[in-house]
Amino acid sequence: MKGKESKPIQKPRRRGVLAKIALLSLAAAAVAAAALLFFAPTIAASVDYPELSFDVSTNLSENAAALFTNKTVTAKIRVSRGYDAKLAVYIKGRALDWPFSASANIDWEWRLFGLDLAADATVRLDGSPWSAQIKFNASSGGEWRASVEMPQAVVDGSDPVTSSVLSRLDLKGIDGLAYGATVSFKADAFKLSGRPCPEWSASARVKGCDISLSAGETPVKIAGLQFGAGAKGIADHVDISPMFPRATLIEGAGLSLSNVFASVRATEASFLVTEAGAKFCGGDLRLYSFFLNPAKLNAGLTLFIDGLDAGETLRRIKGFNGEASGRLHGKLPLYIRNGREVKLGEAYLFSTPGETGTIKLSNPGPLVENLALAGVQEDSRENLARALANLVYTALSIRLTPEDKDSMALSVKLDGSSTHGETTVPVSFDVTFHGDIEQLLNTGIKASTGKLKGYRK
Repeated sequence: MKGKESKPIQKPRRRGVLAKIALLSLAAAAVAAAALLFFAPTIAASVDYPELSFDVSTNLSENAAALFTNKTVTAKIRVSRGYDAKLAVYIKGRALDWPFSASANIDWEWRLFGLDLAADATVRLDGSPWSAQIKFNASSGGEWRASVEMPQAVVDGSDPVTSSVLSRLDLKGIDGLAYGATVSFKADAFKLSGRPCPEWSASARVKGCDISLSAGETPVKIAGLQFGAGAKGIADHVDISPMFPRATLIEGAGLSLSNVFASVRATEASFLVTEAGAKFCGGDLRLYSFFLNPAKLNAGLTLFIDGLDAGETLRRIKGFNGEASGRLHGKLPLYIRNGREVKLGEAYLFSTPGETGTIKLSNPGPLVENLALAGVQEDSRENLARALANLVYTALSIRLTPEDKDSMALSVKLDGSSTHGETTVPVSFDVTFHGDIEQLLNTGIKASTGKLKGYRK
């Protein structure tokens, strides 16, 4: 009986050999990787790295490039074994116009299914208050997190960074600029496993900002300015945080505002000021809900006025020499065109109904002398001058009305009584002045009509 020929069984044996080879290869690769990581600090520290140089001019806009003389970033790297980490990295170089130095610690740790990497660094612009702390963590699973924090830096005219940038800005007509502020910044970004895009957030804050300058012949002063700005986003979506600027004092062009505040929110193409206000002449200024387009700088707003001190307000009119009491209320529409031109709408101020006030001019002549230019009779001018020396008013109203492109009308109405010696007489005064607003308030005004009941020669 012939038996069947047996076939050699070789496939399982081949598979076993291939499996062993694969396992040995993986083990060898793991040992090689571990050895490489183990000796990486020694290898990295033994390398003499060439100086790196990057041209960033193509990444700067024309206006930004004009702020710097040097358009490159250079760096010389030195690596050594770290004390608290695997590697210590030191960098000296120049970023645009300023020398910088940086130091970093880099560490890593094997996990069962991967590698964790951690790094922290400090970067400084040498000779300036600007510095930043940077932290980075990552895992082989695809997750990472990074943060940049600039601690509070006190910046003023001695800072070479801001002074260099400001010296190259086109600040025509501005002289004697002095400033000081405390600035801080923080940013975070992270990516979680399973999410396609990283998320980020950033915030900056300015505190105790004081600025003084001369715009032509007009001194300007800002004291105690503080504000914060922030944003967060994911992919191409960005949300800008509301802003709440504050200032202790803003002075300029003969105006002085205190306790200035605003609430600002950003929209897609403009900024919405939901509310803003300040103290002025002992009263309050407020405005609500107006949009400002940064590209065109056009805006229309209405300033609401409440409780202004009549004395402080009237003293801002050239020729008013004396004292006044009472409170004024009203509104002032403003139109801003292209960020440079300011137009006034129809505005008015009126005294508190039912309350009386006083006006006592020590020298009423300069205030009423221009009435003669409109043909107001001399006896009426003299009666007004005598009345304003000691006037108790029951109604005071001031109305400003645009007439054409370059002219406005200022109407003043005054009712009350005036006492001179033992004589008290009623006073009713209604006059309208015409001209440019600057002339109306500062350089003299023309009167078109006027009437005065009271004193006679």
